[in-house]
Amino acid sequence: MTGNAALHRVVGANPKRERLTRRLSFCSKSQQSKLRIKHISMYTYSTINSCEGNPMASKAAAAPQDLKAPTSKFIVVHGDKGGVGKSMVAMALANYLMAGQKVAIIEADTRNPDVARMYSNNLPVAQTNIRSENGWMDVMDFVMKHPGYTIIMNTPAGIGENMKGDMESFASFLQSQEAPVEMELWWVMNHHHDSVNLFNEAYKAYGQNFARLRVVCNLHFGGGDKSEHGPFVLWHESPLKAQIEKKQGMTVFFPGLHIRVVSKVLDPRKIMPFQDAVDTVVGETISLEHSERWKLQQWLADCKKVFEPAFQQPELQAA
Repeated sequence: MTGNAALHRVVGANPKRERLTRRLSFCSKSQQSKLRIKHISMYTYSTINSCEGNPMASKAAAAPQDLKAPTSKFIVVHGDKGGVGKSMVAMALANYLMAGQKVAIIEADTRNPDVARMYSNNLPVAQTNIRSENGWMDVMDFVMKHPGYTIIMNTPAGIGENMKGDMESFASFLQSQEAPVEMELWWVMNHHHDSVNLFNEAYKAYGQNFARLRVVCNLHFGGGDKSEHGPFVLWHESPLKAQIEKKQGMTVFFPGLHIRVVSKVLDPRKIMPFQDAVDTVVGETISLEHSERWKLQQWLADCKKVFEPAFQQPELQAA
């Protein structure tokens, strides 16, 4: 039995643990040994603590699974203009969600497929051109092949007109399926007025097709200032903000990542998931300095804080 196969057998088969096996592909043999020892030890400790003294643990593990069709979620990361940080938000979302869910990626930005590059070795990834009907059919087929997944679609700039014509048909397709598929729109904006105006147009044209709306204010453009009278004042004062929040919509203030870290982590020759890049063993290939690794760790923690409320159930948000 090979080392990777042995590790897979020890840790079991679930998305979080399977990702560890894939991460080993980035490492040399010596690095693989360190990583196996580290994670097998962690797993053994957590298994002992969860089962010892708890006679119900084995019974719960043996309980039959719910036969109800798994719920899929389809997240559209959109913004309809270039340079607002759509890809960065999509990559951060995937990094956050894959810790506890099955995640898949649809990369529709054919010119700058950074999200596909980052996750091609870790997650199911499809690249397609949604400016064509054939591309939307590819998206439909990908969704059907991944029941129970949270699928993140990263969109290209200037796709708004195509979305107006195709989103209704796509939403109808999802609603016609036996397995439920929930759609969310994550609209990424900078502090300029056109971001607000474009969202207003998109909301009127196809906002009704989404179960939830998340407006992402990218603080990279605001110097970290999310105050009501700060750089995003146009969004704060927009009537649309109040309107969507009445319908359980939400504003998410996305933290900025230092440019030194971005330039290394997103280097096309060495790109890897953020959680791998922060690992001292796996991330060794991108040569992060101590300060850069710390900045990345802090940024990931900040992303977790701002993403968690967006995925809570409505009743928990109200509480």
